[in-house]
Amino acid sequence: MRVIVTSQEDIAGRNIFRVLREELGFAEAGEFEGMPLLKRGEVVAIATERRQTEAEHLDEHFPKAEYYVFATRHKAQAERRTLTVHVTGNLGREAKVGGSPETLAYAHPSAMKVALLALERARRELNLDYEVSFEATHHGPTQLLKPVLFVEVGSTEKEWRDLQAVRAVAKAALEAALCKESYEACVGVGGTHYAPRHTELAQETQYAVGHIIPSYAIAQLTLEVFAQAVEKSGAGFVYLDWKGMKREEREKALALAEELGVPVKRRRELQAQSSALTPLWVDLELVRAAEKLNSKRVKQVFSSLGIVVERDVSGRIKRLLSERDAGEEVVKACVDILSSRGELSFNGNELVLTYKAFDPAKAAKLGLRPGPEYAKLSRGESVVVGEQTITPEMVLSRRKIRIPIAEQRTLGVLRKTFKYRR
Repeated sequence: MRVIVTSQEDIAGRNIFRVLREELGFAEAGEFEGMPLLKRGEVVAIATERRQTEAEHLDEHFPKAEYYVFATRHKAQAERRTLTVHVTGNLGREAKVGGSPETLAYAHPSAMKVALLALERARRELNLDYEVSFEATHHGPTQLLKPVLFVEVGSTEKEWRDLQAVRAVAKAALEAALCKESYEACVGVGGTHYAPRHTELAQETQYAVGHIIPSYAIAQLTLEVFAQAVEKSGAGFVYLDWKGMKREEREKALALAEELGVPVKRRRELQAQSSALTPLWVDLELVRAAEKLNSKRVKQVFSSLGIVVERDVSGRIKRLLSERDAGEEVVKACVDILSSRGELSFNGNELVLTYKAFDPAKAAKLGLRPGPEYAKLSRGESVVVGEQTITPEMVLSRRKIRIPIAEQRTLGVLRKTFKYRR
């Protein structure tokens, strides 16, 4: 049994519970603390009357629980629009928001990775204006005997009531509760609270991350708490955000890891181990063309699918690696990226993208010189030169990009995709 936990005290939690109840295939199977207890297969969903950070009582009600997935709100002074995942615990001598000082909960790194990837996938597919990331270990509960992970939407009431974001969290919580994957886990050390390097590690490699100890917590960090982080994450190594720490923080982390006998690894070492992954069959000319037009979206696709990218010395993609066959998803994503730029056609072994782009030659004929006017026109803004108003359409030319496709399975996906587009 896996238990999804929401709170009656939490606006986002109430909305998430409603989505679970009405949209995600759960049925009422009893009552818990005055609210329906929902069930879907081996997954139970509840709405506790306590604050989620204080829900230390769940073991007595669910002795057969394998782990708990808390689906809840995230609150922060910065008021960032975020979708986050983390495990709970108090790394220092204070316990301001539930739990006990210097005590960490048990982590489930594989389920955390599944939740993170689900949030990133939802962010991309629903075009959500949110950041997706891990958070560093913080707050309660800390006394539960089974692993804990939080999946959150934040950081203000506006986001807690955003139905699309709430749905993303509810679905990610369910995917985490249904987790069947088992990834090699590590403890993260260094960096900021939102842990960008550790988020990238989980998104782009075959590894999972459990407890994350940010730079600001290292000064107070004791060997005992560090040992808890390693043990309760089931970690085989420590992953350092090397540049995200001061020298003294890095030296302390290295000393603690050495005392425990736990290996320390950096990103380049983990990338060198990616040879254990399976190369994807996707035609790289297609991927490179999509990346040239919109590198940010391509990176998001790789992150959401857990794809590792190998590049040559010039930075050009030379190989895509994955634990599963995500080739068809990559091909379709590249087609979507190219189509968003202009008219995309397929003639059997070649994609042709026809689009309009800023033409410096046309601009020069109209008396413009490189500088602010070029930048404005490129952004789609008009400029005034003397008594003449020059619109973006006046300096655009039609261009074509031809993308030859040689890989047979890629051609098969393209034929099927364009057949249904007609």
